[in-house]
Amino acid sequence: MTKFEKNYSLVTELLPQRIGIQDSATGDYGEHDLNRDQRRAALNRAHEIRKFEIELYWKRATYFWVLQAAVFAAISFVWKAKELEISPVIPAAFAALGLVTSVAGVLSAKGSKFWQENWEHHIDMLEDEFEGRPHKTAYVGKDGLAWSVSGVNERLGYCFGAFWVALIFAAVDKANPWLKWGFSDCLAWVTSVGFQTLVVLAVMFIGIVWLTIRRTDFEHAKAVPYDSAAPTIGGSDIIEPENLPEVGELATSGKPFLIRREPKI
Repeated sequence: MTKFEKNYSLVTELLPQRIGIQDSATGDYGEHDLNRDQRRAALNRAHEIRKFEIELYWKRATYFWVLQAAVFAAISFVWKAKELEISPVIPAAFAALGLVTSVAGVLSAKGSKFWQENWEHHIDMLEDEFEGRPHKTAYVGKDGLAWSVSGVNERLGYCFGAFWVALIFAAVDKANPWLKWGFSDCLAWVTSVGFQTLVVLAVMFIGIVWLTIRRTDFEHAKAVPYDSAAPTIGGSDIIEPENLPEVGELATSGKPFLIRREPKI
């Protein structure tokens, strides 16, 4: 047991407590761990709560996406309703509300991810004794590492935040045209349709690239290739992690492999 594993067992009060017992039928002596059943129950509970946290993550994400859609619909209605005497400040206020909602969505996603990873960490620490290492093992096919679903969703939230900031500037500019007085020559090229179109296309391209590169993170994890024997300790059936290649070395090989990771610290 490593120092980290021992500290985990001490904090959770799941440290093995072995006592010697005698079999009443055979008279043989053996050991009994008083906390084994508690560790099994803790593992089952961690699996259940992790699943629950994932469900909550997407429910919260949906809630904030719907809120932003409602705010955007309200802005569209206000800008189109020319026959209504609505203050030009209202669209800017709605855009500000959209930005606040976007920030709240990102923070909520981070909070949900924190609690999901909390229970995943408990699974990492408890599963070896009862289930082996399936939670710390991942299969990677010929296409390489997949994208992180929650990571892409989080970055999309940042993109919407940038969108709301741009919308705020547009709404403020429309509500206060006097802000450009005296700077008409300097700002003429900035407010031109051609320049703004180029900016939108550039931001779109950067956003797509930023989302595309957000793959699942397996930092410090090891890779076990399929086309060669895994290194073992002294010819036994125990893998020697120190001699395994890093995940990055096989991620672009185009060949399937397994990822073996240790508990996240």
